[in-house]
Amino acid sequence: MSVASSADTAAAVRPATRVKKAEPPYRLYTLLIFALVIGVWELAPRLGLVNEIIVPRFSKVAVAFYGLVTQPFFPVHLFTTLGEIVAGFAIGVTIGLTLGILLAVFPVAKRVTYPFVVGFQATPKVVFAPLFVAWLGFGMSSKVVMAVVISFFPVLINTLVGLESVPENAKMLMRSIRATRFQTFIKVSLPHALPIIFAGIKAALTFSVIGAIVGEFVGASKGLGYLLDLYNYQLRIDRVFAVIVVLASIGAGGYFLVEYLDRKLIFWREDQAR
Repeated sequence: MSVASSADTAAAVRPATRVKKAEPPYRLYTLLIFALVIGVWELAPRLGLVNEIIVPRFSKVAVAFYGLVTQPFFPVHLFTTLGEIVAGFAIGVTIGLTLGILLAVFPVAKRVTYPFVVGFQATPKVVFAPLFVAWLGFGMSSKVVMAVVISFFPVLINTLVGLESVPENAKMLMRSIRATRFQTFIKVSLPHALPIIFAGIKAALTFSVIGAIVGEFVGASKGLGYLLDLYNYQLRIDRVFAVIVVLASIGAGGYFLVEYLDRKLIFWREDQAR
């Protein structure tokens, strides 16, 4: 056998080496877009394209932001809203998970109660805010309830959809080895549904922020929503944007925290290696 033919045979037997494609610098693209937004935000009012009463330039908002967060009264308002968001989110997730599991496990309960749940969700939640304030007062309770009412439905519907989308073959396999319904739920149904459930939890977090702020708009003596309403009434639009930045930071920080927990806890996700 010639040397050339031996080399060809070895090349045919040797598995092809996959060349890993370089991943595009997505973070760089994000930073570039962020810088572009900041640049437009700064230049548009300076050039007279937008009235500064409507949209102050970014540098003015940055100064207002620093002045706001260094005020001695700011921590009280910040932690008031944070407490409302965290409490509303935790209670809403608990209620959504519980109802979603019950409706998925007991189809009869779903047929009976699901129309009422959908009807309640179809009602604009803003209309309940004055009622909660009238029933529960101007304290944290009314805001927490408002956050719960807005945030529980995404968890409920995602839990229900996730548990109902378990492959029937997997259930048949568990029945063939004489697994109990509880074992099937823990070993098959819940792990399969968790990625979908976490998607609902992420949405619930952002909705709980909305619920707390809406409740503070209607009636409150402290909180970021109270500051937002106050500065808007005083036409301190730079301070209004500063409070919006704080709220956006809270929402984004909470979302990415849940996203981190999602990737750490659900290690069997198909897109984990991406």
